[in-house]
Amino acid sequence: MKLIWFSHFLPYPPVGGAAQRSYHLIRQAAQRYQLILVLLNTRPDRENDREAVHAFRQWCAEVHLWSVPFRWKGVRWWAGLAASVFDPVPFNCRALWSPALESRWRQLLDAHPDALVHFDSSDLALYFPGTRGRRAVLNHHNCESAMALRRAELEPNPLKKAYLSLYADRLARLEAHWCSQFAVNLVVSERDGQLLRQNCPEIHTHVVANGTDTEYFTPPTTEPERGTAIFAASFGWYPNLSAARYLQEIWPRIEQQWPGARLYLAGKTPPQFLLAWAQRKPNITVVANPPDIRPWMARAAVFICPIRDGGGTRLKILDAMAQGKAVVSTSLGCEGLDVTDGKNILIADDPESMAAAVVRLWSDDALRRQIVCAGRELVERRYSWHRIGEDLHCAYRCAETGLCPVNVEERNYG
Repeated sequence: MKLIWFSHFLPYPPVGGAAQRSYHLIRQAAQRYQLILVLLNTRPDRENDREAVHAFRQWCAEVHLWSVPFRWKGVRWWAGLAASVFDPVPFNCRALWSPALESRWRQLLDAHPDALVHFDSSDLALYFPGTRGRRAVLNHHNCESAMALRRAELEPNPLKKAYLSLYADRLARLEAHWCSQFAVNLVVSERDGQLLRQNCPEIHTHVVANGTDTEYFTPPTTEPERGTAIFAASFGWYPNLSAARYLQEIWPRIEQQWPGARLYLAGKTPPQFLLAWAQRKPNITVVANPPDIRPWMARAAVFICPIRDGGGTRLKILDAMAQGKAVVSTSLGCEGLDVTDGKNILIADDPESMAAAVVRLWSDDALRRQIVCAGRELVERRYSWHRIGEDLHCAYRCAETGLCPVNVEERNYG
């Protein structure tokens, strides 16, 4: 059976939540399908593009890398964004479409008339009409309308708030119009499925959760450094920037309770305010663009996730659990994950409580080891990519046949 996978970006290297999810699900899909992979390339890089095509050709029958109509975040991009206030189509969709790409897409569909089609994002909405009459699946990395609305509610700038509210409304209209026309909508959690059904109650959803590579992320053989914490994230993503600013409220409270505490901030494109903070604080280390996050994760006794914005589920928490880290998170940070406070994670929702939870794990080795073991057991049982792949194949079978023998949303994972 053939599967055409259409992606709105190049998920390589598999660093960052969306890239990790797409990369590993592509690998899982290729185990049972003859995979035709179409990737829109928003940020061309000759060396990375060549490596990506070589990697995906190991599993895929065809790999097509198509450049988007104009340079991402170039002059035309920003001009289009400014003009988008008058466009009923969300700009993320408009920026990925052109008549030339539409023609190539239709030709590809004609060449594989019996293939199941997987769209990896609603950002590809302007390409949806070409698949009318075919069995197709739509993946949702987040419930985009709900995430945009949450961001609008938190935005203090009146102009930005108005734009984000308008954008959220357009995304909600897009979801209401298109989602019901897909045989299956893939969501990362039942919570996201509920949010999506608020706009389109008649849709059929399958939970295909985010996961972690339990063979790549493994518990270290040495003890972590005492009194250390890490926040690892892609800082180009606005929820992670917001979390980093929130961490600046939390960390002084930790230092008051634990003199000598050390913090590692590791990830892509750390912003200037974090670099400046680390310059003022010798106990804070910023690790910019680490080629391998695991050595830095191994050092820390606690992984802290102070997320207060965004959507979906956080792969960073699953990666940390897989690597044997005790995790402290906000409720929103672990939303949608099958975690239990006090068993495999500690949850805190204000700076004082979060600081107290981190210090509690540093002070109580038995509790920290219990959280570590329970977290690792959870990801092995529920969140390995092999396990997630089974849910993906179940969703595809449902799309192909119209029959769903297992209700994935209500499956007991215990």
